[in-house]
Amino acid sequence: MSTVLKRFSLVGVAVALLATGCGTGPAKAGSAAIVGDQAITLKTVQDRTVRVLNKEPGAKQARDRGQFKLEQVSRAVLANEILHRFAENAAQRENITVDETKVYDVVQQAGGPEAASADSLNDATNIHRQVRDGLIFAELARRNLATLQVTVDFVSVKDPKEAQKMAEQVAADPAKMEEFIQAAPRSTQGSQLSGRDQQLRISENASLAGTPLWAAKPGTVVVFKTNDQSATSEVALVKDRRTLPAVPGEDDIADRADPKLLFDFGKRIAQYLAADLTMEVNPRYGVWDPVDTAVKPSEGELSGFMGPVATKNKS
Repeated sequence: MSTVLKRFSLVGVAVALLATGCGTGPAKAGSAAIVGDQAITLKTVQDRTVRVLNKEPGAKQARDRGQFKLEQVSRAVLANEILHRFAENAAQRENITVDETKVYDVVQQAGGPEAASADSLNDATNIHRQVRDGLIFAELARRNLATLQVTVDFVSVKDPKEAQKMAEQVAADPAKMEEFIQAAPRSTQGSQLSGRDQQLRISENASLAGTPLWAAKPGTVVVFKTNDQSATSEVALVKDRRTLPAVPGEDDIADRADPKLLFDFGKRIAQYLAADLTMEVNPRYGVWDPVDTAVKPSEGELSGFMGPVATKNKS
C-alpha cells in the first residue's frame, strides 16, 4: 500500500491486535453504536469484520493461532465507523466539499481499491470513503493550523494512576489544579513539570497535534501521553480556546505540514465538532475512549481521562 494511503489509514490491523477483552449486553437493538441521530448497525460491523479477516491472511492466521479474538478486530472496525461519522458531521458543519476526482486519483495512485486497502481495516468497497474522510480531516487541519490556540494549566506526572486520580479531583474541584501545580517537582534537568496559562499553537507544538487538547472544550480536564514512548502523563485543564490571526510567516504552514500531522490534528478538530452529539457504544463491544479515539473493552482499559470540570451553581 502506498505511503499516502498508510497515512490516511485510521487504524491498522496491527493496532487492533493490541486490544483485549470483550463487553456484553446490547445498547439498542441492532446497533453497535449511536452517533448523533445515526446508528451504526451490528450488521455493518460484523460484515466489515468478516471482510477484514477474509482479505488479510495475516489476521486470519493470527486468529487461527489464538493470538487474538474476533472482538478485537470488531472494536477497531467500530472505531473506524465512529470516526467516519465524525468526518461526515464536520464536513456538514464546516461546509467542506471533497473533490471526488481527487479521491479517485489517490486510490488509483495507490494501485486501485484492492491494493490501496491492503494491510488495513478497509477493503475495496469502502476505501474511497476512507480517503474522503482523510481529506476532510486534512482540510479541517488546514483551516485551523495557523489560527487555533488553546490555553491550559498542566502538570506532568510519572504514574498514570496518580494522573488519573488528579484529573478526577480537578474535575470535581478545578481549584485543585493550582494545588497540583504548586506541588509539582522539577525534572532532573531542572525544568518545571507544570505550568499556568500555557498558550499552545501547533506551529510551536507539533508533537501535540494528535492529542485530545484540540478536541476539548474550555472547562475540560484531560490526561494523555504525547506519544507511546512518553515516560510521563500530562494532566491538563483546558481554560480557553480561540481563533486568532495567523502569526506573520505562518500563513502557509498547512502547505508545509506533514500529511500525518494534518490527519491527526484534523481528526481532533472533527472530534471537537462532534462533542455535542449523542454517543452510545453497545456494551458488547466496550466503551468509547475519547483520548485514544478508539473502542476499548472496558472503563478500566481507557488510555487516559477526558471530562468536564464541575461548575458552581450561581445563587
